[in-house]
Amino acid sequence: MNFTSSLHQIYFFFIISLTLSVSVNLFRPKPILYIAKNLEIIKDIDQINKDVSNPTIRTIDIEIAKTLFENNTLFVDARAKEYFENGHIPNAICNDDINLLIEEIDSRIQVDEGFIVYCSDDDCGSSEELAYKLQEQGFMSIYVFKGGWKQWTNNNLPVSR
Repeated sequence: MNFTSSLHQIYFFFIISLTLSVSVNLFRPKPILYIAKNLEIIKDIDQINKDVSNPTIRTIDIEIAKTLFENNTLFVDARAKEYFENGHIPNAICNDDINLLIEEIDSRIQVDEGFIVYCSDDDCGSSEELAYKLQEQGFMSIYVFKGGWKQWTNNNLPVSR
């Protein structure tokens, strides 16, 4: 191979770095997934109470979110503070500073208790992103309400402003 050409050098270093990174990942205790796994979908409220010994993020629908709300489960709003202030699920918490949010969650529930994270609607990825950050901090049972604020208000459920 002629290494005098910049293109050949780039190709060579790309192949070497790709081979090295794949090899290292194969031997890691917890390999990084190349394709993200889909979140488990909870379809029945009875699945909520099952023992979760490993940190788990699962998705819920409007009916389960409503039931959990009636059972005073903590809701965490993943939207920006200004959206939260314009309207949110009653008793939900929100904080743009992840460390302050973690402290507030810790002050309200135990690490192994479940809570719901939601954002604006089913196309919003903020709730999943926040759920993964919170899972990294040791929270064991996180539910992502995919319908979010939009589905909550469309179903004429209680809101706070």
